[in-house]
Formats: sequence, C-alpha cells, structure tokens
Amino acid sequence: MFLLWGYVGVVVTLGVLAAWSLTENTVALWGFWALPVVGWSLSWWFGRKWRKEQRAKDYTDRIVRQVWQIIGIASCGVAGFATLYHSYEMILPLCGLLVSLGSLLTGIIIRYTLFSGLPSCGFAWSLEQVFEVATDGASMDTLIIFVLILLFSLVIPGHVLNRRVRKDVSIGK
Repeated sequence: MFLLWGYVGVVVTLGVLAAWSLTENTVALWGFWALPVVGWSLSWWFGRKWRKEQRAKDYTDRIVRQVWQIIGIASCGVAGFATLYHSYEMILPLCGLLVSLGSLLTGIIIRYTLFSGLPSCGFAWSLEQVFEVATDGASMDTLIIFVLILLFSLVIPGHVLNRRVRKDVSIGK
C-alpha cells in the first residue's frame, strides 16, 4: 500500500499543480479530493485481490495496519478541521508530517532501520513546511515539496520494502 498511496499522492499533486499553473486559479486545489477517492478505491480493489490470497497475518501486520488506519483518520481530521477553520494551506504540511510519521513507525515496528532514514527526511521537511506555510502562506512550491515528501516517505521506502521482502522470500526466511 506504500507504493499505491505514494504514487496516487504524487500523481494527484502533480495534476493539481498543473491545473493551478495553467489556470492560475486556486479552485484547482479542490482536485486534492481525488486523493482519498482514488486511493481508497484502489486500496479496496487491490485489497480484495490480496485478501483472496489468504496469507497468514501476524501481530506485526495487524499493528502496522492499525498505525496506518490512525494516520488515515488523522489526515481526514486535518483536512476537516483545516476546512472548518479556512486554513487550507496547512493540509499538505500536516498530512506530510502524518505520512512521514506513519512510515517512521512502520520502520520501527518491522525492525528495519534502513527503512526509517528517508521518512525521517520527509518528516523534517514536513515540519519545516508547517512553519513556512504558517508564516509565509502556501505557494506552488508547497505542492512540489509535498511531492518530494511523498517520494521520501512512501514511494522510495515502498520500493526498499518490496525489495527486502522479495530477497527474504527468495532465501527462504
């Protein structure tokens, strides 16, 4: 799911950035609602396939799934409260913090220290973005940095994790 949500986030963000750049109208930012719609739809679709495989689930799988459920609920809360208080510019930096934190926690839970390095960069960058957006406001650069945060926190770690799993399976661990 790291790769699925990472790539969906990158594609949606780049699409919103392109729409905003071409139209110069901030209404294009409503395109971010495609992220949860597309992400949850694809998660459901691919989840059906993965559930059919009936592989054994252990405690670690359950804990990681619960961490990401909390991250998802918290991200929806961020979007909801930011909308309620008309602080839309805070959504991306705060969601970047949450996603980076989720990746860090996943790395800690699965005891894969290499996995935590890149999400730490994403977390630091997200934290910097929170303060920058709070003082200077959001710009198109905020979207570009959000794409980089997603790459550092989800996409690259997702590929690293897939490579490790394939390696472990091939040697029979």
